This record gives sequence, structure tokens and C-alpha cells, in this order.
Amino acid sequence: MNMRILSWNVNGLGARVEAIKRLSQELRPDVMCFQKERAKKSGSLIDVPGYIGLFCTVERPQMLFGGVATFFKRDPEFELGRLFRHVDGWIGETGNIQTFNFDDFILVNAYAPYSNSTDEKWIQIRQHWDYEFHDVLCRLSKQKPLIVCGDLNIVSEDIDAWDGVSVKKAGCFYDWEHRNFESMLIATGLVDSYRELHPDSREYSYFFQNRPEYRIENKGFRIDYFLVSVELMPYVKKSEILTDVFDTTNSPILLEIELPKSI
Repeated sequence: MNMRILSWNVNGLGARVEAIKRLSQELRPDVMCFQKERAKKSGSLIDVPGYIGLFCTVERPQMLFGGVATFFKRDPEFELGRLFRHVDGWIGETGNIQTFNFDDFILVNAYAPYSNSTDEKWIQIRQHWDYEFHDVLCRLSKQKPLIVCGDLNIVSEDIDAWDGVSVKKAGCFYDWEHRNFESMLIATGLVDSYRELHPDSREYSYFFQNRPEYRIENKGFRIDYFLVSVELMPYVKKSEILTDVFDTTNSPILLEIELPKSI
């Protein structure tokens, strides 16, 4: 089975309709995972020709940090209800995680809240998220191999920041965030597919909105990931950042995986 998965923090689906349609036509991904979709009202939900979408909107005001949505290529034999699995607990109520149970793996679409250093509330929310995200992925990893994608708001290594990890007391860079991330990878057997295939690459997926020249100068951070269970890594053919897509602060990322009939 050959599968192509797109992941993108769109910062509002309604504002990216044309870009999403363009990418769906050019790349023909089997699955498109969006973060910060911000589709709180049914009127803001979008239609992508050839795809069926499942939205996971945020209902509680205190959890308003985006929401996720996942689109699947339409297929006569496709049953969305068979794939989707609800995530229980606080983390499921945030609207920022979806899981889908495929035959050979579980797909997780997630948006991790940004630990804003100017607001203690968001640091606490991120710490709570890390704890529950770790727990969810540990439980899922005992069932099947995982593919976890999304804007995880973490700069994992020095090479993932244009200036090295020079700012330690800010969101995406806190020492406790790195410890939580590494602990989660170890406990679940996940690896960073992009870094596995591109160990020395200095490409970035996030650029400052108020400094457009930084994108031209390649001054950004890599905070968007495809994490895969280590046993799936030999089947990953591509894990890329689509650096030529400039529609918002985050660039889309793309994973291609070719699984044998039985893994």
C-alpha cells in the first residue's frame, strides 16, 4: 500500500481554500491533516473536490487554540466511520487531536498548544497537553505502529532553529519541553522521519509573520513533524517540507510511505 499524507498548520481553513485545492490537485495526497483549522461554525467548513473531511472543532472557550481537521480522498470502499477513533479525556475535548485506525497503523493528527512565555496559563496548558499526549500515544503504540503528524510546537534539536537553540526561555525551546518530547519518543518508539532521512538539512517549517524577509533568508524553525514508529521507518520513501508554499507562517509537510501487504 502506497500512501501520501500532507500535514499543514493552515491558521484558518477558510483563508486557505484556494491553496488547499491547489495542493490537492498537484500532489493528490491520500490524506490531508490540517491544524489550527478554526472552523467553529458550520458556515466556515470548506469543501475540497474529491475529498471528504472530518472536523474536530473547539467548543470550550478556554481551549481555543485551533482545532484540527482531516480530509481523505474519496473512495467507493472508504468508510470514515470505521477509521475514526474518539480520544477520551481532557485532550480529546480540546479539539486538537484526531486518531484514525488503518489496517497497518494508526494515524494521529495533532496540534500542540504553544507555551507562550508571556502567559503562565498557556505554559500550564502545554504541560498538561504533554502529559496527556504522552499517555495517549503510549496506549496507541501498544495497539499498532503509529504515524503522528502536525504542528507540535517544539524545536527538537539545535539544527532545527536557524540560529541554533539560542533562546531557552521561550515557547518551543523550554528545557522541560525537550525533556517531555524526548521522553515521549523513547516511550512510544517513535522517530522523527524528516531528520532520519535528512540528518544534516537546515530547512524550516515556520517563519515569523512580521518578518517576511526571514523566509527568503531561511531564518526559521522546524516545528512540524511526521513521527513514525521505528518499524515503519524502512518503508518511508519521502518526508519533506514544502518550502515553496508561502501562504501562511507554516509550510506544509509531506510523507510518502509504501507499506507491504503485511508488516
